[in-house]
Amino acid sequence: MRLGERASLAVAAALVLIGAARGVTDTLHEYDPDYWQIVAHSWLRYVIRAPSDGTLLGWLNAQWFKVLSVPAGLSLIYLRSRFGAGTDEEREAEFRDWAVSGVWIAVFLVGYTVIELQKQLAFLDLNTRLVAGEEPWLNHLAHGLSAALAWLLSRVLTIVPARESAPP
Repeated sequence: MRLGERASLAVAAALVLIGAARGVTDTLHEYDPDYWQIVAHSWLRYVIRAPSDGTLLGWLNAQWFKVLSVPAGLSLIYLRSRFGAGTDEEREAEFRDWAVSGVWIAVFLVGYTVIELQKQLAFLDLNTRLVAGEEPWLNHLAHGLSAALAWLLSRVLTIVPARESAPP
């Protein structure tokens, strides 16, 4: 099953916005680990990088929000393909090529793995750390699931508009 052209665009745009917002809050967390306190009593604490508050939503936010990371990155590649040069068919064929989407998925997965290892082992002189509720091994599992979800997403996003059937 493939999503329609407009649904694909909406899903990709939403994932890119989620990924960008999460990336910004990840960066904020590195500079001020308590930045999230301004929304501590709001639903926003569950969509930005914040330590778990002991609730299921808090744990999912701290640990499992990562399953959207590689799909968000791949959605950015989809949008590049969607609005790039060439015919719709050429752009979709390139995006669907297993080597193209597979390489991008691998690049994002390796990048996120390095970030998680840095948070876990602090091998670079960066101010990165895990938040309360994060388990390193679950981070890697979440990113592995994220790569699998991205692969599925690469198979359902559509660039070519649906063709209307010819009138009888």
